[in-house]
Amino acid sequence: MNKKALLQITGILVITLLTGIFFNLSNPNRIQFIANEKIVNFSQSDSLLNALRIQDSILKAADSLMNSSNKREDSLKLAMDKHIQDSILAANKTDSLKRIHDSLKTINQKKEDSIKNAQNQVQDFVKPIDIKIDFAKALFDKKYRFIDARDLSDFGAGHIQGAMNIPFHEIEKYKDRLNDLPKDQVYVTYCSSACDVSIDLAYYMAKLGFKKVYVFHGGWDEWKAAGFPAN
Repeated sequence: MNKKALLQITGILVITLLTGIFFNLSNPNRIQFIANEKIVNFSQSDSLLNALRIQDSILKAADSLMNSSNKREDSLKLAMDKHIQDSILAANKTDSLKRIHDSLKTINQKKEDSIKNAQNQVQDFVKPIDIKIDFAKALFDKKYRFIDARDLSDFGAGHIQGAMNIPFHEIEKYKDRLNDLPKDQVYVTYCSSACDVSIDLAYYMAKLGFKKVYVFHGGWDEWKAAGFPAN
């Protein structure tokens, strides 16, 4: 290639280059021949990452609090259930102890009452007095009550005038009749000369609290033989 051709090619290239530069400068969408420096800013990413970490921490804290709360509720529930059970057991125990105490108190009271009644019976017991026919007639004349202790059939066959019949062999049937009698008056029990039920009746009456009971040992047989008033 000669020098002239080389100069022509160089001129064309220069003209082309200048034309391109001019056109690029006048065009708003020009091509950047020198690239702008790219600035990388990770600050927003860091902020987002920190926010994400904070959110994770909050969630973990919330989960921890929830777990603690659930555990606390479970503990409180268990404690409450145990307290209720303990209260029920304590109440049952107290109630049982109270019933036992009341039972013992009742037993002791009955024991004291029995002892007191026994003492009263001992104190109130007045031993019947054995008497003969002459004293029996004197009591009869003073209108004191005579009680025939024989069976109803024997009583019906004959008895001391005005006497009351309380058969000792059937004493349970005549308790009401005895209870109706005043205990501070004089009574004379008798049967026949061959029996002892008048003695049994006299002591039975004494245990009931009758204080003036006499036993006429001659009984109906001696009374009838003496010709004293009879029915």
